[in-house]
Amino acid sequence: MEEKRLCRKCLLAELDNEKLLADVRTAIERLGDKMRVGDELYKKRLDECRVCDYLNEGTCGACGCYVELRAAAKTGKCPYKKW
Repeated sequence: MEEKRLCRKCLLAELDNEKLLADVRTAIERLGDKMRVGDELYKKRLDECRVCDYLNEGTCGACGCYVELRAAAKTGKCPYKKW
């Protein structure tokens, strides 16, 4: 059975927020330990995102990413260099 990827063409009104959260968490898990930052750094990154004016319903208004997924990736970077 083929798994569905996160939909980049859906409107928020068309999304199931619980499923979206589960999909983002699954994507974070799939990064694996080699590609994922540690819990402490992940928390620091999300703390920066929480106070950012561009955070909007879990996405970055500057780049459009899901901030929880970007913050989890070792290669993830804030578009405003906050982390």
